[in-house]
Amino acid sequence: MVISSCDAYADLWPLFFHFFFKHWKSPSMPVYLISNHRKFKDPRVISVCVGEDKSWSDNFIRALEFIPEENLFVWLDDFFVDRDFQSLELSECIKQLDHAGGKYLGVDQYGDEGEAVENGWFRKIEGGNLRAGLNLSLWKRSFLRQILVPGCSIWAAESRLRKLNREGEAGLYYMKKESPLIISYVEGVKGQFWKVPAVDFMRKQGMQLNLKRRPFPPQGNHFISKFIRSCFKRRMKAKSAKEAREALNGKGLEVLPLESAAAGVCLKS
Repeated sequence: MVISSCDAYADLWPLFFHFFFKHWKSPSMPVYLISNHRKFKDPRVISVCVGEDKSWSDNFIRALEFIPEENLFVWLDDFFVDRDFQSLELSECIKQLDHAGGKYLGVDQYGDEGEAVENGWFRKIEGGNLRAGLNLSLWKRSFLRQILVPGCSIWAAESRLRKLNREGEAGLYYMKKESPLIISYVEGVKGQFWKVPAVDFMRKQGMQLNLKRRPFPPQGNHFISKFIRSCFKRRMKAKSAKEAREALNGKGLEVLPLESAAAGVCLKS
């Protein structure tokens, strides 16, 4: 398991791992967290500190130097698990991908387009069926490394993947419509801000988010909405820069689990 993140999103880590381990108490594989300088204080998490935050791809390229596994389940740090993992099914996905000679599986993508794999859960991702993406996905290490180019954002890396998809790259699969649901999650953040479904989800879980640290501003294309979001982004950027300087000086290197008051989230009684 590789959770792609950076120090600017460290405020999400306590929430992410709270739900991750709530629904998968004893992971059957190593859990890696990609960060810059900070670490998550939990013995079940291997923090891979890659140094300066140059780009999403640079961070991942550097992290792969410390991650030996061939099969990589890649997550994003704002995917909050909302039901128990299907651990046996995760292992089965790896077996079926190996059997099919595949190198990529869109684990959270389901549909009925593309050639079906006989006696399996997958369909081929073909032509204009752009199911390949950087959401929750299973990769062969060498193919993921092929997608990563220094200086590229996550969106540029995804564009490279989909270009290969359109050009007929072999070995790309996604889930048949009738296949078991492996992992279910609520996506938390868009454009650095909390999404409405995530705020609702947290409230239902009895949690009060620190909206000062990561706001929940009005969306839309209205001038005032854009201006408010721009102001928040500048403030957040300044906050992240301050935290980065402090981390370089050895302050605030450890990010504490949710149960700690320092996590910035309150549990309602």
